[in-house]
Amino acid sequence: MKQTIMKMRTGRRKVLAGVGASGLAAAAAVFGSSTPAHAANWACCTLVFVPPNVSYSSCTAGPHYVWQCTFGTVGPVYRYNCCEKKNSSGTIIGSATKYTCISNCG
Repeated sequence: MKQTIMKMRTGRRKVLAGVGASGLAAAAAVFGSSTPAHAANWACCTLVFVPPNVSYSSCTAGPHYVWQCTFGTVGPVYRYNCCEKKNSSGTIIGSATKYTCISNCG
């Protein structure tokens, strides 16, 4: 009886491993290709283009979206101004940041 239970456990592990592997393969097929729509973290800004590919002044000169975030807990703490530059049709074509030290700047 113990031997049968051991085999069942081993079989279940193999099935779960197979499901995990196929799940990872499916996720890679769906999400594997990198495009600008896959935002990435830059300091605390989740930007479309990493590293940023335009200056902050260029980003804010035309259609854009801006937000702020704070980065750092030990040592200096920075406030980032984050910007996504858009073209006339609303597609994001550039990312930019600028930062200011707000605490423990010494």
